[in-house]
Amino acid sequence: MRFLLLGVAITLLAGCGQKGPLYLRDNPPPGVKPAKPAPAKPIPYPRDDDTEPN
Repeated sequence: MRFLLLGVAITLLAGCGQKGPLYLRDNPPPGVKPAKPAPAKPIPYPRDDDTEPN
C-alpha cells in the first residue's frame, strides 16, 4: 500500500506545471495553433579552387 501511495505521489508531482492535456504535435486539439518551425537555410556551394594543373 505504501508503494502505491508513493507511486501516486510521484505521478502527481511529475505532472505539476502541466497546462492542459498532452497532445501530439501532428494532431493538436481544436483551437490550438502549433508554432511553425524555422524555415530551412540553403547550403552554399563550395568554392571552386582550380589550383591543380590538368
